[in-house]
Amino acid sequence: MHETAALCEAAARHLLNPSGPATPDLRDFLAWLGCPVPATPGPAERNRALLFRAAGRFTRLFTLDCPTAPGLAVFGAEVPVGAGLASVSGVGASLIEAFEGCVGEGVELLSALESPADGAHLGPPPSRSEHAEWLARILPEGAAPKAWIELLRLDAPGSAWLPAGLCLRHPQPDFTPPWPLSIGCAAGPTPEAAALHALLELVERDAAALWWRGGQHGRPVALEDPAMAVAAPLIARLRQGDERRQSWLLDLTSDLGVPVIAAISAGPEGEGFCCGLAARTSRAAAARAAILEMAQMEMAHAVVLAKQEESGPDVLNARDRALLRRYHGIRAGDCALLHPVGPAAPGAGLPADPAAAMAMLVSRLGARGLPVLALDLTRQELGLPAMRLVVPGLEVEPSRTIGGRLRAAIARTGGGDCHTGGIALM
Repeated sequence: MHETAALCEAAARHLLNPSGPATPDLRDFLAWLGCPVPATPGPAERNRALLFRAAGRFTRLFTLDCPTAPGLAVFGAEVPVGAGLASVSGVGASLIEAFEGCVGEGVELLSALESPADGAHLGPPPSRSEHAEWLARILPEGAAPKAWIELLRLDAPGSAWLPAGLCLRHPQPDFTPPWPLSIGCAAGPTPEAAALHALLELVERDAAALWWRGGQHGRPVALEDPAMAVAAPLIARLRQGDERRQSWLLDLTSDLGVPVIAAISAGPEGEGFCCGLAARTSRAAAARAAILEMAQMEMAHAVVLAKQEESGPDVLNARDRALLRRYHGIRAGDCALLHPVGPAAPGAGLPADPAAAMAMLVSRLGARGLPVLALDLTRQELGLPAMRLVVPGLEVEPSRTIGGRLRAAIARTGGGDCHTGGIALM
């Protein structure tokens, strides 16, 4: 990894100073990644240089192949976290896109680690919390968080205090978070872009919960929809003629009016369920991101199946077994939630500009009584903006919690378990 770290550092320097010397190894590395080096660096090159520098902190970087989507680019990495290692990954239609996604996920992970810089925002439990009812529902019974952290409220003046364990990764947490702390945490080229990415992920997971656990059916995606103009050529590019799987889209956009698309694939007999989800400012962008995530899930299942075939079932961990249970337990012909109901209902989406999109989405959530809380997790040593967003009242998937929105969906539909057999989506 030492050689890769040196190449990443050299790549960062070269992007910022293209007129400087570059070794043949560096030029080959950048050409292999498909990373352009303009004569005059701009914001994109400065952001990419920071990503290269962050990659130099990782323990291991590697690429993977997806048997059913040979056109998918996949990067994986191991990130040092305390005394151990955490795995991150990224996918794309090109190596540089996958590399940036993988390193960005690693930056999110490192940014969420509790650090001395968070001390100014930490404090003891408040005498009262305006989110006490929500906290009572999501925290484990008997949990008494000792450290709390102040978040800025975006939908109204002021701030709010939440248990630090809902926002920061601590080596010895005083309770188990109700969902993975990767949800609602994002890095980006600007604080606004990072915040929007994090908030869109929360909207995506809310839609996923209403669909999978709430039994709320998705709608079809019309052939005339901009999402379809992206989907068909992307699938063709990824599959490269491989016909072992069939893929389709579902529109999971909820009452929040933010485009949320699910991309689903299965084998010819409906076996081998895989799914990708994405919320984006446009339906086309949501479809693209969902298809890439779906292909990533196909690759993950292929890895686990190969692991089982090579070494037997005893070597599988809990995550591997959960993947196989979903892969084998959900069949397209038997699960009505995998198929659209009703007419297509395309919407307008959000502005492309991150600041404008954030303003519109925060206003929309606030009008529905959903507060938007933000914590700046940018770390000086990484230099890349990172944000944590929390929206009390939105559902989260995966999670053990059931809030008002999910409870209402279950009351309307009878819930999703009758279709899924209680098999978790994630």
